[in-house]
Amino acid sequence: MAILNMRSLLLNMVASLASERLLLTLWVGSLLAIAYLAVPMAFATLGDVTLAGNYAGKLFSAVNLLGLGCGLVLLLAKFITYGKQAVKFWRFWVLLAMMILTLVFSYYLQPEIAEIKQGISQGNDVLTSRFELFHKISTNLFIILTLLGLSLVVSTDKVAD
Repeated sequence: MAILNMRSLLLNMVASLASERLLLTLWVGSLLAIAYLAVPMAFATLGDVTLAGNYAGKLFSAVNLLGLGCGLVLLLAKFITYGKQAVKFWRFWVLLAMMILTLVFSYYLQPEIAEIKQGISQGNDVLTSRFELFHKISTNLFIILTLLGLSLVVSTDKVAD
């Protein structure tokens, strides 16, 4: 009976690790594909910077929703698997930081950039420098987000003996 319980526990752990890896790869892979492939291609091929920018905004919104969903499931899985001990793992804190960055993108930076772009399209040239500032902040935070995600994809919670 004890052997069956050990086997079941081991299978659950393997399934949990595989699910975590899959969700992380989905989230981080989509970040990389959108930011470093789809958006540059849009600007290179659409011919209209405004159209490409609007398209990029929609892509980033979609990847942020995906990230929030994956991140929420991953954080809940940490608590289900480890209970209160989850906060002792560095990966928990990286996931939490990624979620916070994604929330900042979704509910502050993207709406602010969209509002600034609206003002620029109405002829308010003073907003151009503000747009550039928010774009630089967004770009740098996105790089941090992808690096954090890559650190999770290539590592595990296991501690060396």
